[in-house]
Amino acid sequence: MIVMKFGGTSNKDAEAMSNVIRIVSDHRAESPFVVISAIANATNELEQAARTAARGEAASSVHILETLLGRHREIARVLIRDAARAAEVRSAFDVYLTELKTLVQGVSILRELTARTMDAFCSYGERFSSRLIAAGLQEAGLRAAWIDAKEFMVTDSNFGRAKPLMDVVCERLERIARPLLESGTIPVTQGFIGVSDTGAYTTMGRESSDFSASIIGAAMDAQRVQIWTDVDGMLTADPRMVPDVRKVKCISFEEAFELSYFGAKVLHPNTMLPLLEKNIPVEIRNSRRREGTGTRIERPLPERGSEAIVKSIAFSPEVTLITVKPRKRVNQYLFWEGAFSVLSRCGVEVRNVTTSEYRMAFTVDGKTDAGQLKNELEQFGQVELIGEQGSICLVGSGLRQSAGILNRVFSALADARISMVAFGGSDLSITVALDRAQLAGSLKALHREFFQTGRNVDVFDVPVN
Repeated sequence: MIVMKFGGTSNKDAEAMSNVIRIVSDHRAESPFVVISAIANATNELEQAARTAARGEAASSVHILETLLGRHREIARVLIRDAARAAEVRSAFDVYLTELKTLVQGVSILRELTARTMDAFCSYGERFSSRLIAAGLQEAGLRAAWIDAKEFMVTDSNFGRAKPLMDVVCERLERIARPLLESGTIPVTQGFIGVSDTGAYTTMGRESSDFSASIIGAAMDAQRVQIWTDVDGMLTADPRMVPDVRKVKCISFEEAFELSYFGAKVLHPNTMLPLLEKNIPVEIRNSRRREGTGTRIERPLPERGSEAIVKSIAFSPEVTLITVKPRKRVNQYLFWEGAFSVLSRCGVEVRNVTTSEYRMAFTVDGKTDAGQLKNELEQFGQVELIGEQGSICLVGSGLRQSAGILNRVFSALADARISMVAFGGSDLSITVALDRAQLAGSLKALHREFFQTGRNVDVFDVPVN
């Protein structure tokens, strides 16, 4: 049994969905369990409709929703020819639109948009698209069954960033999905969404359909989880920023987690977590190049020597560097405890931290309310915010033990204004914060240093065109 997840660009229109159906059909002998994201931009449009309703503009909100529904109806018109099946899909879509209009009415009257209500709006994107894929598979002569994620993906009530309750998820999937798989039926469900114990739809964070697929894979003891997207796999850098990138053939779970955490967009950062314990590999495949081998993520093979290999470079274009120093040197432990308690209380996700005897510096995502955080931290010391920063993270195995690795990094970044370096806390990464204006040039310089002065055919494929 395998899990196959398809992202929004893989589902964007009828032609793309037809391709998804062909890919699933190619793997039907492996008992696929299919996880579907919303079509491209659908979640953005649902969020826009919700915010428009919160301004009291109900008619405009409904227009956004009807336009989105029109895109799905057009896909259904092209994809589904069987009259009864098409009528069933149209009926489900009509019910969804009625429910969305009810949400719009309530929000526009109250002029209030809670996280719970936003999750309710956003849950419809995956429900629309997964209905189409399930019907399309049936249209192609395959046995497929649509499953609402709320029947098994039970989460906590942290709307917008919900976490699965794995014991419940495992029990329900065994009861609901296992009989389908054993009968040769392909289950089709939604990524991104779940349901609280009170029955309210939740979401697990933007771009979290990968996470949904890995949860299902771990719960069902899958042979592997496939993430089908619009790139050939894990690349040595973002091809939009760096020319002549290469594809990484194989990478460890830990390396993949570091890359996703520090900015790589191919995988949601939580994707690897449910699969680590059971050692279930992940394959990243390109839905536009079905014959490609992609990138395999798994536990690393035994080391074949001490050579460190940088696998990829991730970046974040917007980070803020925050430095804190106490006004008086009294007790460094109380200072650290107080500063970190603020970060914990405010729910701030820190990317990197460095400390000296009586100072600390850390980076946070540029979307963090740094001004509010500064106010909280000032009770423990003097705070400086350094904005307009970006971060670059080199990821690979054995970097901490590699002689000369920092020399190569600093040589490539000789002209950059570096504001922070984090190295040694992990054996897998080196991270620098620097002026955002120098980010693009620095990425190119590092890529030239580590990927264009030699070629390791065991690790990398030829450059992606």
